[in-house]
Amino acid sequence: AWDKHAQITINKQHSPTPLASAASKDSPALPAYTMRVFVSDLASTFGQELVRYCQDANVEVVGTVANKAQLGVFKRRIQEHAASDKPTAVKEPVALASDKLAWAKLIKASTVVITSLAGDTKLAMEMLKVHEKRDESADADTDADADGADGSSSVKKFIAISSVLTWSKNAAFAKETSPEGPVAHQEDAFKTRKPARKYAELKTAETQVLSANRPDELETYLVAAGLVYGGAQTSFHLVFRDAWMYPTRDLLVPSLPGGSAKSGENLLPMISVYDLAILTFRLASAAGPQPKSYLLAVDKASRTTTLRDVCCGVSILLGNGRLRDFASADEADELVVEEDDGLVAPLQLHVCFNTDDALMNQLVGPDEWRHYETGLLGNLEFFVSDFIEAMDLRPLKTVVLGPPRAGKTLLSRKLAKDYYLPYISLQSVVDEVLPPPACDAQQQESTPGEGGAAVPASIDPVNDDLAKAREAVREWKEAGKSLKELSENSIVDVLRWKLSGAACRNQGYVLDGLPVTEAQAMKVFELLGHKSGGEGEGEGGEEGSGDGDNPADGESAEKSDADDEGGSDQALGKSRSKALLAQLRPRRQVQLPNRVVVLDAPRPVLEKRAQQLSEEDAEASGNTQTAFDERHAEFSAQVEALATFFERKRGESQSEDGIEVLELHLESEDAFRDTEHFHDAVKAYLEQGGKTAKPPCNFHPTRDEIRQMQRELEAKRVEDDARMRKQAMEQEEKDAADLEARVAAERARLELIQREESELLEARAKPLRAYLMDTVLPALTEGMLEVVKVQPDDPIDYLAEFLFRKGRELEE
Repeated sequence: AWDKHAQITINKQHSPTPLASAASKDSPALPAYTMRVFVSDLASTFGQELVRYCQDANVEVVGTVANKAQLGVFKRRIQEHAASDKPTAVKEPVALASDKLAWAKLIKASTVVITSLAGDTKLAMEMLKVHEKRDESADADTDADADGADGSSSVKKFIAISSVLTWSKNAAFAKETSPEGPVAHQEDAFKTRKPARKYAELKTAETQVLSANRPDELETYLVAAGLVYGGAQTSFHLVFRDAWMYPTRDLLVPSLPGGSAKSGENLLPMISVYDLAILTFRLASAAGPQPKSYLLAVDKASRTTTLRDVCCGVSILLGNGRLRDFASADEADELVVEEDDGLVAPLQLHVCFNTDDALMNQLVGPDEWRHYETGLLGNLEFFVSDFIEAMDLRPLKTVVLGPPRAGKTLLSRKLAKDYYLPYISLQSVVDEVLPPPACDAQQQESTPGEGGAAVPASIDPVNDDLAKAREAVREWKEAGKSLKELSENSIVDVLRWKLSGAACRNQGYVLDGLPVTEAQAMKVFELLGHKSGGEGEGEGGEEGSGDGDNPADGESAEKSDADDEGGSDQALGKSRSKALLAQLRPRRQVQLPNRVVVLDAPRPVLEKRAQQLSEEDAEASGNTQTAFDERHAEFSAQVEALATFFERKRGESQSEDGIEVLELHLESEDAFRDTEHFHDAVKAYLEQGGKTAKPPCNFHPTRDEIRQMQRELEAKRVEDDARMRKQAMEQEEKDAADLEARVAAERARLELIQREESELLEARAKPLRAYLMDTVLPALTEGMLEVVKVQPDDPIDYLAEFLFRKGRELEE
């Protein structure tokens, strides 16, 4: 029913003294016996609510957390409470959920164990085994002081928080019929529940838990909770998230084709996390065995609340007020594939329960319930604010001011990109106010979504304000005037229209260089103190209080009763749901900034930066010498008044003393590139004030954005590989050309050497040739001719003798 590993363990030591009478919802009755409460996952909304109930009742609390970062925080929080200031208090009250030995030791020292069977079935069954086999000697050591002198033994309890999802295959209503209409399922008919295949294991575990019951030894209880709403672990996370992230889109009703009810008309059994917590505490602290082991935990209002009703209300408060269904079966399949099954499957449930006579209403008094009667729709404004608070969805509403060429636009665009915020400048708003003619006509022809999910144009003041602003801006544009000549009233109107939009309300915004003067700031923001229903003020007031007394709820119920008196409960409920939805109104209030950054630099530095612009860029950006002087003088005259305006406290009801303005003085050009003193300072300023040290949650990057980043990285990788291959090929070609050039050069060098050697030999051979021609060759030629004539048997010998004789003749 809530986040995985969200288990709550309560330790009580049995006493024959009866349970004290029930107290108010803010301070639950303290049982006559002493209790020790073990809460696994202290950080969950359900766990924190149980801790609050126990500490209000002066009961010691121990438990587990998911990570080391939470370990010290919750250990300190528990030990500082008076309930833990006892001689028998546990020295190490908090353990990591991953440390089985630690939490098993705490379970063995406990009398009552509460675990989320739906969150982690395997872990819940392990806890049941540990609880059944706990060391009796450890109990004796732990409980000796608390039990007193009566020597009574403790009776163990095991409470498993399961889900009505094990009824997913049952018909919406029971087989019995009534003249007044269909009959809802009853708690006593739990043995007829039929789960879908994916919940078969959960039903088996439920049966094992109920079968483990042993009178006077172990009491086992199964709490079948409806779809939980409230806190960070809401079952409607998908609906709230999409409406918050995409407020300008029509909200998708996640009703899959082929279900038992079409177009989101399925009845959703639900329970507030705050009501579930008080019911669990009452069951854990009740004296004696209960008459039933299977408890339904479903509020009364959910008998007639459909998925479409919930989407309709959420769209009004967080989105554009319109709904849409799946455009095709492929889109439905894509949702199933892309989203976690735990977010989509529970919303397909179509079952109606009647808990008027259920055990939950015997354990908790009518005045102790917070949302049982009015349900999610009757307290939707509170639960929207509760979701935003629990998820740490802090809208960063930022104003960036500064003189010309101080880097306002560059910083504003960077912040908008880094934190996924709407970027707002005067030019961008004017462009948005004047859409293309086709888009303008399409907006005028659009109609509200089915089920009354849109705010009627006749009662929406924003439409009138936008029409007036659009007409004024259109006249200005047709006159061909510059942006500087746009009237002050038109500037204020378009800014107020933009800032009151759903996107700025949900995510925040970055205002680039606006407002320019204190008077302009007063016109845009000053009316905030006179408006009601400001940002973050959920119905019910205090954070985590869970009180949801919607003043319109009673009137709606009375009106429905009067209109449908004598009709069926189903008809009354439907008319009541429609009445509640009709009374919801989106918060169109202009969002006061909560971050103001003022940049400043010496005038010579700014002038030097302006002079680096081309003449065309200077004209377009208003940084010519004349324009620069005027803008700089105006900023210097207004900056102190603007900072004081934002720092001033707004109204008597606000606890905050205005806004802390961040002023950055950039003394040189190098200061603009100083990461530590410029960019890091702005980052730390924007991210301050959250529940954790992490940046504000905004559900980014989404799966589509992750895929887009992966595609971009893949494209970049492919491009880099192609570039590297091209460079390698070019290098290879260059190396080959260089090698060929070296080979050719070497060949030419060798040829040159050979030619030079030949010439040298020829030069050296010239004197010897002349000598041989004069002395040797005549005698040799004559001898060879003689050999030819004679043809002796031994020509060589004959030639030799001839030459010998010839030599003698020459000597003589």
